[in-house]
Amino acid sequence: MKTVEEYYAIAKELFLEAHPTLKSGIENLTGEQAATLGMSLEQLQSMQKDRAYAAWVREKKLDGMLFAIQLAEPDKEVMVAAIEKYLHTHAEALGMSWEEFCIKNEL
Repeated sequence: MKTVEEYYAIAKELFLEAHPTLKSGIENLTGEQAATLGMSLEQLQSMQKDRAYAAWVREKKLDGMLFAIQLAEPDKEVMVAAIEKYLHTHAEALGMSWEEFCIKNEL
């Protein structure tokens, strides 16, 4: 099973492949544009990839990590386990028991 960071990175790349205009725009950023922001070109491109993916996920009103796991994990059994692990971690971060979290989120 991958980490949430790995799922996110894969999903972001798959998203950009599905949106070639965005991908092309990000690839065509220049070092000069990055320098005006005090960044390297790689940093600027990475930031813009994150922003594009996050904006799309927000627009669709999706949970970015759940969507990333669903998009990036081809094995359904592993996907289910990864989602459950993510949700347990999310419940913990909110200071809720798993039962409270399930009731609150109608799971």
